[in-house]
Amino acid sequence: MDDDGMHALHWRKEDNRWEEIRWDDFLAFREFVPFKPLPGIAGGVHHFVVCVCGDGQTYNIIPHKYLVEPTGRIGRDNFYGWNREEREDFDRLMIAREHKPGEYERLREIQKKGGKAMYPPQESLYSLVLGLPFPPSKRCAAIDFLDRVATGDE
Repeated sequence: MDDDGMHALHWRKEDNRWEEIRWDDFLAFREFVPFKPLPGIAGGVHHFVVCVCGDGQTYNIIPHKYLVEPTGRIGRDNFYGWNREEREDFDRLMIAREHKPGEYERLREIQKKGGKAMYPPQESLYSLVLGLPFPPSKRCAAIDFLDRVATGDE
C-alpha cells in the first residue's frame, strides 16, 4: 500500500476539533521513519484517525489511540488486550488489498476482541465528520465506522 490518499487527524479535546497532521510527520511519530515528536502533543492518551481517501472521497477511517510519553514517543499500552499474534495479524490484515479465505473473518474476530478501545469519544464525532479531508463515499467502511462510533456498537 502506498501513502497516496492517506490523511492523519488528531483530536484536540480541549477545542473539540480534529486537526490534520502531515502524513510524513505522522509516520515519524509512529517511527516508520526516524522518530520526530508531533509538535504540541503532550504526554497522555491521544486519539488519532487515519483516513484512506481517493477520488475526492473518504473510503475508510482507521482509529488509533496512543499513550504518548512525555518525550513525545508512543508508550506501551494494551488498550485492546491483544496478544502478539493478534497484533501482527491485525496489522497485516488492515492493509491487505485482498483477503484470502478466512482472513476477513480473522480480522473481524480480532476487532471484536478489541471492541471499542480505539474508537474516538462519541463527543468528538460531529467535529470528526467536519474535519474529514473529503466526504465519505456511500456504503463504505468510513460510513460504517462513523455509524459504530455514533451508536457505540463494536
